[in-house]
Parts: sequence; C-alpha cells; structure tokens
Amino acid sequence: MLKKYRTRDLFNYIGVPRDTLRFYEEKGLLNPKKNSENNYRNYDIYDIYNLMIIDFYKKRGMTIHQIQNLSNISDMQDMESLLTNKKNELEKLMHDTQCMLKRIEETQEFSRDLERNLNTFTFKSLPLYRINGEISDFIAVEEYENVKDIMSSNNEDMFSQIMRYISFDENGVTGTKMLIVDSAEIKNNNDHYIPYTKCLYTVVEQIHPQDEQEDLIEKMYMVSSEYANKHGIRLLGEAFAMIRLISHKGNKIKTYIEIFIPFE
Repeated sequence: MLKKYRTRDLFNYIGVPRDTLRFYEEKGLLNPKKNSENNYRNYDIYDIYNLMIIDFYKKRGMTIHQIQNLSNISDMQDMESLLTNKKNELEKLMHDTQCMLKRIEETQEFSRDLERNLNTFTFKSLPLYRINGEISDFIAVEEYENVKDIMSSNNEDMFSQIMRYISFDENGVTGTKMLIVDSAEIKNNNDHYIPYTKCLYTVVEQIHPQDEQEDLIEKMYMVSSEYANKHGIRLLGEAFAMIRLISHKGNKIKTYIEIFIPFE
C-alpha cells in the first residue's frame, strides 16, 4: 500500500505550499484522493511525481496552460516544436530585457550628469541617429498615423524616437518639425542620418502645465546665439532636441530636454 501524505507534509518535505497545490488541482494537474471521513487530501508518490513533472516544465518556461496541453503531444516532433517555440519566446524576452536594461543605464547616466549639464553649454558629439520619418509638430496627433508602424517596429519608447528639429538664421527661428529617429551604430548607404558631430550641448527643464507660457525654442535661440557670439563660434542654423527624462512633483510634470546645436 502506498504511503499517504498530507498537504502540510508536501510543504515540509518539498516546499510546495497549500495554495499552489489547490491551484494545480483546480487546473486538473493534480487529482489527490480525499479521506472520506474528514475530506482531507491524501497525496501519494504518484502525486509527488506529477509535482516534479510540473516543476520540470515550469523551469523551462512553460505556462500552466502549456503544461495542461502536454497530454495532447503525440510524439517527439510535437515536443521539439513546443520547445523550439518556447526557446524563441525566451530569446525575445531576453532581448527585450537587455534593451530595457540599456535604456535604464542610459537614463541613469543622464540623471547623474543632469545637474552639471542643466542650463550650461558644453561641447559634445551628437550620437548617430537614423531618420525614419517626420511629422509637422509634436501636437499634430493625426499625423502620428503615418509613422505609427515605423515607431512600433523599433524596440524603443515613443519619446526616444521623436526629435525636434529647429532651423534658424541671424534673424531668429525659421522653422521646426519632428523627426522620427532611432539610434544607429554604423551608417547604411540606403538610410538618412543626422550628420553632425561638433555641437553645443545643454539640457533644459520644462514644466507642464506652465503657469506662464514660455517659448522655449526662442529662448534657446537667444542664449545659444549669445554664447556663440561671445566664444567666436559659428552656428550652422540647426538644432536638435529630445526629451530624455520625466519627473513628477505634485501635479507638475518636469521634462528634461537634451539639445544639440551644430557648429563649425
């Protein structure tokens, strides 16, 4: 006669808690016999064997639903297909996780340097960005339909793909639009890139909603022109701005905008 084990025994011996056993039972993965006198569940070695089977597949990333369907697998070819699909799923998850870690590290680096770069000009190279499309303005929501497929195809958040382009001359700002971009490691001859490396660099803060509307673009034109004239730098009439960090304070949202202004 097979030895019987109670729920607390399985927790003490192999660490499976009561709620997990009940969940497996609800899903049809366990079917312990019950004591007719007190209705307590009695588990035998075959139930423990089933727990180990469940653990075997869970440790290979299988969901409960997939484990439930294992009984429908007829041969090793079906099993190979299941394992291949799970491997592909996990590889994508690992890739997505690596991308998220990279974004976190980049945001951490930006945050650490924020105080030093805020409202202060330095010289910095503009990272290589590929231009994938454009819209007329950030608030031109209807135009997002034209670039949504491009933006969803990249493993990036929306802010990190929207870069404001500003053109100006000696009289002031002449135009602005939004470029849809992604960062690139090397250039491909078939794509278009932002070509500048020598830039004035700064970070500015913008608060939403604003009590007094301030034209940040015009303000940056004035202060960058003054800095360039003072230091004998010839600006090339273009600037690029991107939101890099968002924080909250009460009902206010602060965005920190990274700005590159090419010069020669």
